[in-house]
Amino acid sequence: MPTLTAVSRQAAYAGRPPFYLGEGIYTTAREPARWNQFWINQGLARAEIGYMKVLGDGDPGEVDILAGEPRLRVLGLVINKVDKIMHGMQLGTAGMHNQVRQWAEEGYLSGLLELLWARGFDVYLTSDHGNIEAGGCGVTGEGVTAELRGERARVYPSEILRKQVHAQFPGSIAWPPLGLPEDYLPLLAPPRKAFVRQDERIVAHGGISIEEVIVPFIHLERRQV
Repeated sequence: MPTLTAVSRQAAYAGRPPFYLGEGIYTTAREPARWNQFWINQGLARAEIGYMKVLGDGDPGEVDILAGEPRLRVLGLVINKVDKIMHGMQLGTAGMHNQVRQWAEEGYLSGLLELLWARGFDVYLTSDHGNIEAGGCGVTGEGVTAELRGERARVYPSEILRKQVHAQFPGSIAWPPLGLPEDYLPLLAPPRKAFVRQDERIVAHGGISIEEVIVPFIHLERRQV
């Protein structure tokens, strides 16, 4: 926590608490290197480790080239499609569920699973965070003083800046930097709220609701029926 991509996904790929992410905690640019280093620490060679970010549309055959590398033993794939659906959603949680269901029916994910199984991989599916439908509690308007301006969380480099905004939003949570760098100070929106206009409803993430924090970790197996 906070359930922000640069924190939660990087921690998952690095296999380490966010505290160790250092200055890279604000971006996912170092994610491939963190994934490589984790597996190198487990005794694998660089040529045995793969990483790819895919959009989740079209033909998943783009992954097949990498998956077919003779020496490859582990492959980390980031599929951005569900996250993009969420951030563009204007019809709430119900609308998001419908779009995710439609995407699943288009066959990209099932095709990806088939090619990975055909290459002999054990497949695990997870997520870096969940999401909730939230109503607006108002815009913070702090400009560039926030290091990160998410809809469910703001991150400040100093306690003074965070306190100024915290006082403006009753119910917001000054989250302690537990497992985080000392100068990474999140301010979480009030429960079921987001830092957007009060008449606005969005689907977002970054907070500490159970829907945002609890994610699946599923071992997918291919069985003949």
